[in-house]
Amino acid sequence: MSNSIIEIKRIKQYANKARAIEIYINNKKTDTIRDGETKSFQVDPIQNEVYAKIDWCKTKPLKINTKENAISKLELGSNLTGFKLLFAFYYVIFKTSEYLYLKKI
Repeated sequence: MSNSIIEIKRIKQYANKARAIEIYINNKKTDTIRDGETKSFQVDPIQNEVYAKIDWCKTKPLKINTKENAISKLELGSNLTGFKLLFAFYYVIFKTSEYLYLKKI
């Protein structure tokens, strides 16, 4: 059994506050994560591809080289903060890959 972990922290934000975001690891829906939650996923110690999705908007896939007995920490959030919230419709229609972000921390 693997003991490599991918830990994803979804930061608290106004955008999508009441909605869960789907987490995919190696193109398989693994779980959902809510506003302010942190979840851990056990994975094999290989190169794993992770992305998050809400409706038809998703993050760019992130390749994570997980190592044995290691925790890879990621942060998930929306790029729509401050005045960008006014452009939510534009992002949902034209910039679907920039609506959410997923990055290593």
